Amino acid sequence: MEFRQTAGIATAAVGLITHGIQAKEILRNGRADLVAVGRELLRNPFWPRQAAEQLGVRIEGPAPYNHFWF
Repeated sequence: MEFRQTAGIATAAVGLITHGIQAKEILRNGRADLVAVGRELLRNPFWPRQAAEQLGVRIEGPAPYNHFWF
């Protein structure tokens, strides 16, 4: 039995999560309850937008950045 089921607490997946598809697979297969992408966000501040595109989801940018949202 998995640790998260045995302990009955939420768990997070961290480290080397660089693609939206990867994050979705982790959550969909129940390997974690949360995906933390802090390091990747430091490297790529547009990661949420790129992950959404990889998953076929369109997201709106924050209003102050409308002229800069690529």
